[in-house]
Amino acid sequence: MKTTGPLPSDFFSTACITSRNWPSQAKPSTGPIRMDDVAATTPGPDYGQSTTDAVPALISFFDADHICRYANDHHLRWYGRSPEGLVGMHMRDFLGEDAYLERLPHLERVAAGEQVSFEASVPYRDGGWRDGAIRYVPRFGPAGFEGFHTLVFDRSRDQHRFRSVFDGTAVGFWEIDLSNMRAMLAQMTEEGRDVLAHVEADLSFVRQALAVTPVLDLNEKACRMLAVERGSSIGRPLGDWCPDEHLDAWNRNLLAYLRGEESYETETVVRRQDGSTLDVLLSCAFPNTPSQQVIVVVGMVDISERVARERELAKAQADLAHAARVATLGELMASIAHEVNQPLSAVVANGNAALRWLNRPEHEIEEARSAINRIMSEATRASEIIARTRQMAVKGTSSRTDFCVNQMIEEAVEITRRQTAALGATISLSPAPGMPLLHADRIQLQQIMINLIVNAAQAMHEQPEGARRIAIASYACEAGLMIEVADTGPGIGDKAHRIFDAFFTTKPDGMGMGLSVVKGIVEAHGGSIRAAPRIGGGTLFQVKLPYAATRITRR
Repeated sequence: MKTTGPLPSDFFSTACITSRNWPSQAKPSTGPIRMDDVAATTPGPDYGQSTTDAVPALISFFDADHICRYANDHHLRWYGRSPEGLVGMHMRDFLGEDAYLERLPHLERVAAGEQVSFEASVPYRDGGWRDGAIRYVPRFGPAGFEGFHTLVFDRSRDQHRFRSVFDGTAVGFWEIDLSNMRAMLAQMTEEGRDVLAHVEADLSFVRQALAVTPVLDLNEKACRMLAVERGSSIGRPLGDWCPDEHLDAWNRNLLAYLRGEESYETETVVRRQDGSTLDVLLSCAFPNTPSQQVIVVVGMVDISERVARERELAKAQADLAHAARVATLGELMASIAHEVNQPLSAVVANGNAALRWLNRPEHEIEEARSAINRIMSEATRASEIIARTRQMAVKGTSSRTDFCVNQMIEEAVEITRRQTAALGATISLSPAPGMPLLHADRIQLQQIMINLIVNAAQAMHEQPEGARRIAIASYACEAGLMIEVADTGPGIGDKAHRIFDAFFTTKPDGMGMGLSVVKGIVEAHGGSIRAAPRIGGGTLFQVKLPYAATRITRR
Protein backbone atom coordinates (compact mmCIF):
# COMPACT_ATOMS: atom_id res chain seq x y z
CA MET A 1 0.00 0.00 0.00
CA LYS A 2 1.26 3.49 -0.87
CA THR A 3 0.68 5.60 2.21
CA THR A 4 3.35 8.29 1.89
CA GLY A 5 2.22 11.63 0.51
CA PRO A 6 4.43 14.39 -0.95
CA LEU A 7 7.76 14.72 0.81
CA PRO A 8 7.79 17.38 3.55
CA SER A 9 8.63 20.83 2.25
CA ASP A 10 11.11 21.52 5.06
CA PHE A 11 13.15 18.45 4.04
CA PHE A 12 13.05 19.53 0.44
CA SER A 13 14.23 23.05 1.30
CA THR A 14 17.06 21.72 3.42
CA ALA A 15 18.09 19.21 0.82
CA CYS A 16 18.24 21.82 -1.93
CA ILE A 17 20.71 24.04 -0.13
CA THR A 18 23.53 22.96 -2.45
CA SER A 19 21.45 23.99 -5.44
CA ARG A 20 20.80 27.43 -4.05
CA ASN A 21 24.43 28.06 -3.25
CA TRP A 22 25.98 27.13 -6.57
CA PRO A 23 27.03 30.08 -8.73
CA SER A 24 24.18 30.58 -11.21
CA GLN A 25 26.48 31.28 -14.13
CA ALA A 26 28.44 28.08 -13.83
CA LYS A 27 27.57 24.53 -14.83
CA PRO A 28 28.55 21.89 -12.25
CA SER A 29 32.17 20.90 -12.69
CA THR A 30 33.12 17.47 -13.87
CA GLY A 31 34.94 16.83 -10.58
CA PRO A 32 33.53 16.38 -7.12
CA ILE A 33 31.60 19.28 -5.67
CA ARG A 34 33.55 20.65 -2.74
CA MET A 35 31.69 21.78 0.34
CA ASP A 36 34.25 24.57 0.68
CA ASP A 37 32.64 26.15 -2.39
CA VAL A 38 29.28 25.92 -0.73
CA ALA A 39 30.54 27.27 2.56
CA ALA A 40 31.78 30.42 0.89
CA THR A 41 28.21 31.56 0.32
CA THR A 42 26.61 30.28 3.53
CA PRO A 43 26.61 31.68 7.11
CA GLY A 44 28.83 28.94 8.61
CA PRO A 45 31.97 27.19 7.30
CA ASP A 46 30.19 23.79 7.09
CA TYR A 47 26.52 24.83 7.13
CA GLY A 48 25.54 23.05 3.93
CA GLN A 49 27.34 19.81 4.74
CA SER A 50 26.15 19.58 8.33
CA THR A 51 22.56 20.38 7.37
CA THR A 52 22.25 17.81 4.61
CA ASP A 53 24.01 15.20 6.74
CA ALA A 54 21.53 15.84 9.55
CA VAL A 55 18.56 14.95 7.34
CA PRO A 56 17.64 11.22 7.61
CA ALA A 57 17.54 10.85 3.83
CA LEU A 58 19.82 10.16 0.88
CA ILE A 59 20.53 13.58 -0.63
CA SER A 60 22.64 13.79 -3.76
CA PHE A 61 23.14 15.61 -7.05
CA PHE A 62 23.56 14.00 -10.46
CA ASP A 63 24.62 15.92 -13.55
CA ALA A 64 22.90 15.73 -16.92
CA ASP A 65 24.84 12.56 -17.73
CA HIS A 66 23.58 10.89 -14.54
CA ILE A 67 27.01 11.08 -12.84
CA CYS A 68 26.96 11.63 -9.07
CA ARG A 69 28.54 14.99 -8.14
CA TYR A 70 27.49 15.18 -4.50
CA ALA A 71 26.29 12.74 -1.80
CA ASN A 72 25.54 13.44 1.85
CA ASP A 73 26.84 11.41 4.78
CA HIS A 74 23.64 9.36 5.04
CA HIS A 75 24.88 7.34 2.06
CA LEU A 76 27.55 5.84 4.32
CA ARG A 77 24.91 4.39 6.64
CA TRP A 78 22.78 3.27 3.69
CA TYR A 79 25.32 1.86 1.25
CA GLY A 80 28.26 1.33 3.63
CA ARG A 81 30.40 3.54 1.40
CA SER A 82 31.62 7.07 2.04
CA PRO A 83 30.21 9.99 0.01
CA GLU A 84 33.69 10.57 -1.44
CA GLY A 85 33.71 7.05 -2.80
CA LEU A 86 30.33 7.54 -4.48
CA VAL A 87 31.01 10.86 -6.18
CA GLY A 88 31.93 10.25 -9.82
CA MET A 89 29.87 7.07 -10.09
CA HIS A 90 27.11 6.69 -12.66
CA MET A 91 23.58 6.18 -11.36
CA ARG A 92 23.64 2.75 -12.99
CA ASP A 93 26.46 1.81 -10.61
CA PHE A 94 24.35 2.91 -7.66
CA LEU A 95 21.25 1.02 -8.62
CA GLY A 96 22.14 -1.77 -10.97
CA GLU A 97 21.01 -2.10 -14.57
CA ASP A 98 17.39 -3.15 -13.96
CA ALA A 99 16.60 -0.48 -11.37
CA TYR A 100 18.29 2.17 -13.53
CA LEU A 101 16.17 1.23 -16.56
CA GLU A 102 13.02 1.43 -14.44
CA ARG A 103 13.92 5.02 -13.53
CA LEU A 104 14.56 6.19 -17.10
CA PRO A 105 10.99 7.54 -17.58
CA HIS A 106 11.41 9.61 -14.41
CA LEU A 107 14.84 10.80 -15.57
CA GLU A 108 13.36 11.95 -18.87
CA ARG A 109 10.68 13.92 -17.05
CA VAL A 110 13.15 15.65 -14.73
CA ALA A 111 15.35 16.53 -17.73
CA ALA A 112 12.30 18.24 -19.21
CA GLY A 113 12.10 20.45 -16.10
CA GLU A 114 9.50 18.55 -14.10
CA GLN A 115 9.79 17.72 -10.41
CA VAL A 116 9.18 14.01 -10.11
CA SER A 117 7.99 12.05 -7.05
CA PHE A 118 7.60 8.29 -7.01
CA GLU A 119 8.20 5.20 -4.89
CA ALA A 120 10.62 2.42 -5.75
CA SER A 121 12.96 -0.13 -4.21
CA VAL A 122 16.50 1.07 -3.46
CA PRO A 123 19.51 -1.30 -2.97
CA TYR A 124 20.75 -1.54 0.61
CA ARG A 125 24.17 -2.38 2.09
CA ASP A 126 23.10 -5.86 3.27
CA GLY A 127 22.49 -6.89 -0.33
CA GLY A 128 18.71 -6.49 -0.02
CA TRP A 129 16.35 -3.74 -1.07
CA ARG A 130 14.29 -1.21 0.83
CA ASP A 131 11.24 0.74 -0.22
CA GLY A 132 12.02 4.41 -0.75
CA ALA A 133 10.02 7.58 -1.37
CA ILE A 134 12.03 9.40 -4.07
CA ARG A 135 11.99 12.91 -5.49
CA TYR A 136 13.97 14.33 -8.43
CA VAL A 137 14.32 18.12 -8.56
CA PRO A 138 15.81 19.63 -11.79
CA ARG A 139 18.44 22.35 -11.88
CA PHE A 140 18.77 24.70 -14.85
CA GLY A 141 21.44 27.24 -15.69
CA PRO A 142 22.11 29.57 -18.61
CA ALA A 143 23.07 26.60 -20.79
CA GLY A 144 19.90 24.70 -19.89
CA PHE A 145 19.49 21.50 -17.87
CA GLU A 146 22.49 21.00 -15.60
CA GLY A 147 21.36 18.03 -13.53
CA PHE A 148 19.03 17.16 -10.70
CA HIS A 149 18.92 16.79 -6.95
CA THR A 150 17.67 13.53 -5.48
CA LEU A 151 16.01 12.91 -2.14
CA VAL A 152 15.36 9.36 -0.98
CA PHE A 153 13.47 8.57 2.24
CA ASP A 154 13.44 5.11 3.75
CA ARG A 155 9.85 3.86 3.88
CA SER A 156 10.62 0.53 5.53
CA ARG A 157 10.17 1.94 9.02
CA ASP A 158 6.88 3.55 8.04
CA GLN A 159 5.79 0.29 6.44
CA HIS A 160 6.71 -1.64 9.59
CA ARG A 161 4.79 0.78 11.77
CA PHE A 162 1.80 0.59 9.46
CA ARG A 163 1.82 -3.19 9.34
CA SER A 164 2.13 -3.33 13.13
CA VAL A 165 -1.00 -1.23 13.47
CA PHE A 166 -2.78 -2.81 10.51
CA ASP A 167 -2.23 -6.41 11.62
CA GLY A 168 -1.86 -6.05 15.39
CA THR A 169 -4.91 -3.98 16.24
CA ALA A 170 -8.29 -5.05 17.57
CA VAL A 171 -9.92 -3.14 14.72
CA GLY A 172 -10.78 -4.88 11.46
CA PHE A 173 -9.29 -3.05 8.48
CA TRP A 174 -10.09 -3.11 4.78
CA GLU A 175 -7.69 -1.46 2.36
CA ILE A 176 -9.68 -0.42 -0.71
CA ASP A 177 -8.97 1.24 -4.07
CA LEU A 178 -11.28 4.10 -5.08
CA SER A 179 -9.92 4.46 -8.64
CA ASN A 180 -12.93 2.91 -10.39
CA MET A 181 -15.43 4.76 -8.25
CA ARG A 182 -13.64 8.05 -8.94
CA ALA A 183 -13.81 7.30 -12.67
CA MET A 184 -17.60 6.85 -12.36
CA LEU A 185 -17.89 10.17 -10.53
CA ALA A 186 -15.72 11.91 -13.12
CA GLN A 187 -17.91 10.61 -15.94
CA MET A 188 -21.04 11.93 -14.22
CA THR A 189 -19.37 15.32 -13.84
CA GLU A 190 -18.43 15.38 -17.53
CA GLU A 191 -22.06 14.65 -18.39
CA GLY A 192 -23.06 17.77 -16.47
CA ARG A 193 -24.91 15.90 -13.72
CA ASP A 194 -25.14 17.07 -10.12
CA VAL A 195 -23.13 14.25 -8.54
CA LEU A 196 -24.03 15.03 -4.94
CA ALA A 197 -27.75 15.27 -5.66
CA HIS A 198 -27.71 12.09 -7.74
CA VAL A 199 -25.90 10.04 -5.10
CA GLU A 200 -28.17 11.37 -2.37
CA ALA A 201 -31.32 10.43 -4.30
CA ASP A 202 -30.31 7.12 -5.85
CA LEU A 203 -29.08 4.24 -3.67
CA SER A 204 -28.31 2.20 -6.76
CA PHE A 205 -25.22 4.33 -7.41
CA VAL A 206 -23.54 3.33 -4.15
CA ARG A 207 -24.27 -0.32 -4.98
CA GLN A 208 -22.54 0.15 -8.36
CA ALA A 209 -19.64 1.95 -6.68
CA LEU A 210 -19.18 -0.84 -4.12
CA ALA A 211 -19.26 -3.40 -6.94
CA VAL A 212 -16.24 -1.78 -8.66
CA THR A 213 -14.25 -1.00 -5.50
CA PRO A 214 -11.73 -3.82 -4.98
CA VAL A 215 -10.31 -4.84 -1.62
CA LEU A 216 -6.52 -4.58 -1.81
CA ASP A 217 -5.87 -6.03 1.62
CA LEU A 218 -7.52 -6.82 4.94
CA ASN A 219 -5.97 -7.57 8.30
CA GLU A 220 -6.30 -10.67 10.45
CA LYS A 221 -8.97 -9.12 12.65
CA ALA A 222 -11.15 -8.35 9.62
CA CYS A 223 -10.68 -11.92 8.40
CA ARG A 224 -11.93 -13.28 11.72
CA MET A 225 -14.84 -10.85 11.84
CA LEU A 226 -15.96 -11.78 8.32
CA ALA A 227 -15.01 -15.48 8.61
CA VAL A 228 -12.91 -15.28 5.41
CA GLU A 229 -9.40 -16.17 4.31
CA ARG A 230 -7.17 -13.25 3.40
CA GLY A 231 -5.87 -14.73 0.15
CA SER A 232 -9.31 -15.45 -1.27
CA SER A 233 -10.68 -12.04 -0.25
CA ILE A 234 -8.08 -9.78 -1.87
CA GLY A 235 -9.40 -8.49 -5.17
CA ARG A 236 -13.05 -9.12 -4.32
CA PRO A 237 -15.41 -6.11 -4.53
CA LEU A 238 -16.25 -4.38 -1.27
CA GLY A 239 -19.93 -4.79 -2.11
CA ASP A 240 -19.71 -8.53 -1.39
CA TRP A 241 -19.89 -7.68 2.32
CA CYS A 242 -22.58 -4.97 2.13
CA PRO A 243 -26.23 -6.16 2.40
CA ASP A 244 -28.77 -4.26 0.30
CA GLU A 245 -30.89 -3.41 3.33
CA HIS A 246 -27.97 -1.50 4.88
CA LEU A 247 -26.77 0.42 1.80
CA ASP A 248 -27.93 3.70 3.33
CA ALA A 249 -24.98 3.70 5.75
CA TRP A 250 -22.51 3.33 2.86
CA ASN A 251 -24.37 6.02 0.93
CA ARG A 252 -23.98 8.44 3.84
CA ASN A 253 -20.29 7.55 3.93
CA LEU A 254 -19.95 8.34 0.21
CA LEU A 255 -21.83 11.63 0.62
CA ALA A 256 -19.45 12.67 3.40
CA TYR A 257 -16.52 11.91 1.06
CA LEU A 258 -18.09 13.98 -1.74
CA ARG A 259 -18.72 16.90 0.63
CA GLY A 260 -15.02 17.01 1.49
CA GLU A 261 -15.33 15.88 5.09
CA GLU A 262 -12.21 14.52 6.78
CA SER A 263 -13.84 11.30 8.01
CA TYR A 264 -17.13 9.56 8.64
CA GLU A 265 -18.32 7.09 11.25
CA THR A 266 -21.57 5.19 11.49
CA GLU A 267 -23.09 1.94 12.69
CA THR A 268 -24.15 -0.62 10.13
CA VAL A 269 -24.27 -4.32 9.38
CA VAL A 270 -21.86 -6.38 7.24
CA ARG A 271 -22.41 -9.80 5.72
CA ARG A 272 -20.09 -12.61 6.79
CA GLN A 273 -18.90 -15.42 4.51
CA ASP A 274 -21.55 -17.84 5.81
CA GLY A 275 -24.37 -15.39 5.09
CA SER A 276 -24.86 -14.30 8.70
CA THR A 277 -24.61 -10.62 9.61
CA LEU A 278 -22.48 -8.70 12.07
CA ASP A 279 -23.17 -5.32 13.69
CA VAL A 280 -20.14 -3.06 13.26
CA LEU A 281 -19.01 0.50 13.85
CA LEU A 282 -17.71 1.64 10.46
CA SER A 283 -15.02 4.32 10.35
CA CYS A 284 -13.37 5.83 7.29
CA ALA A 285 -10.70 8.57 7.07
CA PHE A 286 -10.72 10.22 3.66
CA PRO A 287 -7.62 11.30 1.68
CA ASN A 288 -6.40 14.86 2.19
CA THR A 289 -5.89 15.15 -1.57
CA PRO A 290 -8.63 13.00 -3.18
CA SER A 291 -7.43 13.85 -6.69
CA GLN A 292 -4.08 12.17 -5.99
CA GLN A 293 -4.82 9.52 -3.36
CA VAL A 294 -7.16 6.66 -4.15
CA ILE A 295 -6.16 4.13 -1.48
CA VAL A 296 -8.35 4.29 1.62
CA VAL A 297 -8.40 2.24 4.80
CA VAL A 298 -11.83 1.42 6.26
CA GLY A 299 -12.02 0.34 9.89
CA MET A 300 -14.59 -1.96 11.51
CA VAL A 301 -15.23 -2.49 15.22
CA ASP A 302 -17.41 -5.42 16.26
CA ILE A 303 -20.32 -3.98 18.27
CA SER A 304 -22.57 -7.03 18.09
CA GLU A 305 -22.39 -7.67 21.85
CA ARG A 306 -23.27 -4.05 22.63
CA VAL A 307 -26.16 -4.07 20.16
CA ALA A 308 -27.43 -7.35 21.65
CA ARG A 309 -27.31 -5.82 25.15
CA GLU A 310 -29.18 -2.75 23.92
CA ARG A 311 -31.86 -4.97 22.42
CA GLU A 312 -32.15 -6.91 25.67
CA LEU A 313 -32.39 -3.62 27.58
CA ALA A 314 -35.09 -2.34 25.24
CA LYS A 315 -37.02 -5.59 25.75
CA ALA A 316 -36.60 -5.30 29.52
CA GLN A 317 -37.87 -1.72 29.42
CA ALA A 318 -40.88 -2.81 27.34
CA ASP A 319 -41.58 -5.62 29.83
CA LEU A 320 -41.26 -3.14 32.70
CA ALA A 321 -43.63 -0.68 31.06
CA HIS A 322 -46.09 -3.51 30.46
CA ALA A 323 -45.86 -4.61 34.09
CA ALA A 324 -46.45 -1.04 35.22
CA ARG A 325 -49.54 -0.78 33.01
CA VAL A 326 -50.93 -4.01 34.45
CA ALA A 327 -50.18 -2.79 37.99
CA THR A 328 -51.96 0.47 37.22
CA LEU A 329 -54.95 -1.46 35.91
CA GLY A 330 -55.09 -3.41 39.15
CA GLU A 331 -55.41 -0.18 41.09
CA LEU A 332 -58.12 0.98 38.66
CA MET A 333 -60.31 -2.15 38.75
CA ALA A 334 -62.98 -0.48 40.86
CA SER A 335 -63.18 2.44 38.45
CA ILE A 336 -63.25 0.13 35.43
CA ALA A 337 -66.01 -2.02 36.95
CA HIS A 338 -68.02 1.11 37.64
CA GLU A 339 -67.49 2.42 34.13
CA VAL A 340 -68.67 -0.84 32.59
CA ASN A 341 -71.58 -1.33 35.03
CA GLN A 342 -73.06 2.06 34.16
CA PRO A 343 -73.74 1.31 30.47
CA LEU A 344 -74.75 -2.30 31.32
CA SER A 345 -77.32 -1.04 33.83
CA ALA A 346 -78.58 1.40 31.22
CA VAL A 347 -78.87 -1.45 28.71
CA VAL A 348 -80.99 -3.49 31.12
CA ALA A 349 -83.19 -0.52 32.01
CA ASN A 350 -83.79 0.44 28.38
CA GLY A 351 -84.41 -3.20 27.45
CA ASN A 352 -87.14 -3.47 30.09
CA ALA A 353 -88.59 -0.17 28.90
CA ALA A 354 -88.69 -1.38 25.30
CA LEU A 355 -90.53 -4.56 26.37
CA ARG A 356 -93.11 -2.53 28.28
CA TRP A 357 -93.78 -0.30 25.29
CA LEU A 358 -94.18 -3.33 23.06
CA ASN A 359 -96.39 -5.25 25.56
CA ARG A 360 -99.06 -2.55 25.67
CA PRO A 361 -102.33 -3.28 23.89
CA GLU A 362 -101.36 -0.55 21.46
CA HIS A 363 -97.68 -0.90 20.77
CA GLU A 364 -95.64 2.26 21.34
CA ILE A 365 -93.29 1.63 18.45
CA GLU A 366 -91.48 4.98 18.54
CA GLU A 367 -90.83 4.75 22.29
CA ALA A 368 -89.54 1.19 21.88
CA ARG A 369 -87.35 2.30 18.99
CA SER A 370 -85.85 5.08 21.13
CA ALA A 371 -85.17 2.63 23.96
CA ILE A 372 -83.48 0.20 21.58
CA ASN A 373 -81.31 3.04 20.19
CA ARG A 374 -80.26 3.89 23.73
CA ILE A 375 -79.41 0.21 24.29
CA MET A 376 -77.16 0.26 21.25
CA SER A 377 -75.48 3.50 22.36
CA GLU A 378 -74.79 2.22 25.87
CA ALA A 379 -73.51 -1.11 24.55
CA THR A 380 -71.11 0.76 22.26
CA ARG A 381 -69.89 2.84 25.21
CA ALA A 382 -69.24 -0.31 27.26
CA SER A 383 -67.38 -1.85 24.35
CA GLU A 384 -65.16 1.25 24.04
CA ILE A 385 -64.37 1.16 27.75
CA ILE A 386 -63.32 -2.49 27.50
CA ALA A 387 -61.29 -1.87 24.32
CA ARG A 388 -59.53 1.12 25.89
CA THR A 389 -58.69 -0.90 28.97
CA ARG A 390 -57.51 -3.87 26.91
CA GLN A 391 -55.21 -1.62 24.88
CA MET A 392 -53.45 -0.62 28.06
CA ALA A 393 -53.10 -4.22 29.22
CA VAL A 394 -51.95 -5.76 25.96
CA LYS A 395 -48.20 -6.12 25.59
CA GLY A 396 -46.99 -5.01 22.18
CA THR A 397 -44.58 -2.84 20.26
CA SER A 398 -44.82 0.92 20.32
CA SER A 399 -47.21 2.27 17.69
CA ARG A 400 -47.08 5.98 16.92
CA THR A 401 -50.02 7.75 15.33
CA ASP A 402 -51.35 11.29 14.98
CA PHE A 403 -53.89 12.16 17.66
CA CYS A 404 -55.41 15.02 19.61
CA VAL A 405 -53.67 15.38 22.99
CA ASN A 406 -56.63 17.08 24.65
CA GLN A 407 -58.91 14.18 23.72
CA MET A 408 -56.38 11.70 25.12
CA ILE A 409 -56.26 13.65 28.39
CA GLU A 410 -60.05 13.66 28.66
CA GLU A 411 -60.11 9.88 28.20
CA ALA A 412 -57.47 9.43 30.93
CA VAL A 413 -59.59 11.55 33.28
CA GLU A 414 -62.66 9.42 32.51
CA ILE A 415 -60.71 6.21 33.19
CA THR A 416 -59.53 7.48 36.58
CA ARG A 417 -62.70 9.40 37.55
CA ARG A 418 -64.07 6.70 39.86
CA GLN A 419 -60.76 6.23 41.72
CA THR A 420 -60.04 9.94 42.11
CA ALA A 421 -63.59 10.49 43.35
CA ALA A 422 -63.15 7.69 45.91
CA LEU A 423 -60.03 9.50 47.15
CA GLY A 424 -61.99 12.74 47.47
CA ALA A 425 -60.19 14.56 44.66
CA THR A 426 -61.71 16.84 42.07
CA ILE A 427 -60.22 17.44 38.62
CA SER A 428 -60.28 20.62 36.55
CA LEU A 429 -59.18 20.75 32.90
CA SER A 430 -57.68 23.73 31.08
CA PRO A 431 -56.90 22.49 27.57
CA ALA A 432 -55.53 25.06 25.12
CA PRO A 433 -57.63 25.11 21.96
CA GLY A 434 -56.22 24.80 18.46
CA MET A 435 -53.14 22.70 19.20
CA PRO A 436 -51.58 20.67 16.33
CA LEU A 437 -51.83 16.90 16.41
CA LEU A 438 -49.06 15.00 18.17
CA HIS A 439 -47.27 12.07 16.52
CA ALA A 440 -46.64 9.65 19.40
CA ASP A 441 -47.75 6.41 21.07
CA ARG A 442 -51.23 7.27 22.33
CA ILE A 443 -51.49 4.33 24.76
CA GLN A 444 -48.13 5.07 26.37
CA LEU A 445 -48.93 8.77 26.80
CA GLN A 446 -52.32 7.86 28.24
CA GLN A 447 -50.45 5.65 30.73
CA ILE A 448 -48.40 8.72 31.70
CA MET A 449 -51.54 10.75 32.37
CA ILE A 450 -53.19 7.95 34.38
CA ASN A 451 -50.06 7.53 36.54
CA LEU A 452 -49.75 11.27 37.20
CA ILE A 453 -53.48 11.67 37.99
CA VAL A 454 -53.59 8.67 40.34
CA ASN A 455 -50.33 9.72 42.04
CA ALA A 456 -51.74 13.21 42.57
CA ALA A 457 -54.98 11.87 44.07
CA GLN A 458 -53.10 9.48 46.38
CA ALA A 459 -50.68 12.24 47.48
CA MET A 460 -53.60 14.34 48.80
CA HIS A 461 -55.31 11.64 50.88
CA GLU A 462 -54.39 13.38 54.17
CA GLN A 463 -55.55 16.81 52.99
CA PRO A 464 -58.92 18.17 54.26
CA GLU A 465 -61.98 17.33 52.18
CA GLY A 466 -62.68 20.01 49.62
CA ALA A 467 -58.97 20.90 49.40
CA ARG A 468 -57.96 17.93 47.25
CA ARG A 469 -57.77 19.45 43.80
CA ILE A 470 -56.02 18.28 40.64
CA ALA A 471 -55.49 20.83 37.86
CA ILE A 472 -54.58 19.60 34.38
CA ALA A 473 -53.53 22.00 31.63
CA SER A 474 -52.17 21.68 28.13
CA TYR A 475 -50.67 24.36 25.90
CA ALA A 476 -48.20 24.87 23.07
CA CYS A 477 -44.58 25.59 23.93
CA GLU A 478 -41.36 25.96 21.99
CA ALA A 479 -41.12 23.17 19.35
CA GLY A 480 -43.81 21.10 21.05
CA LEU A 481 -46.48 21.03 23.73
CA MET A 482 -46.64 21.07 27.52
CA ILE A 483 -48.91 19.03 29.77
CA GLU A 484 -49.13 20.06 33.43
CA VAL A 485 -50.60 18.08 36.31
CA ALA A 486 -50.72 19.95 39.62
CA ASP A 487 -52.05 18.87 43.01
CA THR A 488 -52.63 20.50 46.41
CA GLY A 489 -50.87 17.79 48.40
CA PRO A 490 -47.97 18.14 50.85
CA GLY A 491 -45.38 18.60 48.07
CA ILE A 492 -42.17 16.69 47.40
CA GLY A 493 -39.84 18.63 49.68
CA ASP A 494 -36.21 17.69 49.22
CA LYS A 495 -37.03 14.51 47.27
CA ALA A 496 -37.31 16.17 43.83
CA HIS A 497 -33.91 14.83 42.69
CA ARG A 498 -34.95 11.22 43.47
CA ILE A 499 -38.61 11.16 42.58
CA PHE A 500 -38.02 9.59 39.13
CA ASP A 501 -35.50 6.99 40.36
CA ALA A 502 -36.52 3.36 39.96
CA PHE A 503 -37.76 1.76 43.21
CA PHE A 504 -37.90 5.10 45.07
CA THR A 505 -41.30 5.63 46.70
CA THR A 506 -42.89 7.50 49.60
CA LYS A 507 -45.85 5.11 49.78
CA PRO A 508 -45.71 2.29 52.35
CA ASP A 509 -46.97 -0.24 49.80
CA GLY A 510 -45.55 1.40 46.66
CA MET A 511 -43.16 -0.27 44.20
CA GLY A 512 -41.46 2.96 43.11
CA MET A 513 -41.84 2.11 39.43
CA GLY A 514 -44.65 4.40 38.26
CA LEU A 515 -42.74 7.67 37.85
CA SER A 516 -39.62 5.84 36.65
CA VAL A 517 -41.66 4.29 33.83
CA VAL A 518 -43.26 7.67 33.11
CA LYS A 519 -39.85 9.27 32.73
CA GLY A 520 -38.67 6.47 30.43
CA ILE A 521 -41.72 6.84 28.16
CA VAL A 522 -41.35 10.63 27.96
CA GLU A 523 -37.65 10.44 27.10
CA ALA A 524 -38.30 7.70 24.52
CA HIS A 525 -40.52 10.28 22.78
CA GLY A 526 -37.70 12.84 22.83
CA GLY A 527 -39.35 14.81 25.63
CA SER A 528 -38.62 15.73 29.22
CA ILE A 529 -40.45 15.69 32.58
CA ARG A 530 -39.81 17.68 35.73
CA ALA A 531 -41.36 17.91 39.17
CA ALA A 532 -41.40 21.21 41.05
CA PRO A 533 -43.18 22.76 44.05
CA ARG A 534 -46.54 24.28 43.15
CA ILE A 535 -47.15 27.87 44.09
CA GLY A 536 -49.52 27.79 47.07
CA GLY A 537 -48.50 24.25 48.05
CA GLY A 538 -48.46 20.88 46.37
CA THR A 539 -46.54 19.50 43.41
CA LEU A 540 -46.45 20.43 39.73
CA PHE A 541 -45.44 17.88 37.07
CA GLN A 542 -44.56 19.29 33.65
CA VAL A 543 -44.31 16.98 30.62
CA LYS A 544 -42.77 18.55 27.50
CA LEU A 545 -43.19 16.63 24.23
CA PRO A 546 -41.83 17.62 20.80
CA TYR A 547 -43.98 17.57 17.68
CA ALA A 548 -42.81 15.18 15.00
CA ALA A 549 -44.26 17.70 12.54
CA THR A 550 -46.85 20.46 12.57
CA ARG A 551 -50.13 19.16 11.23
CA ILE A 552 -53.69 20.39 10.74
CA THR A 553 -55.26 21.82 13.87
CA ARG A 554 -58.12 19.74 15.22
CA ARG A 555 -59.21 21.06 18.61
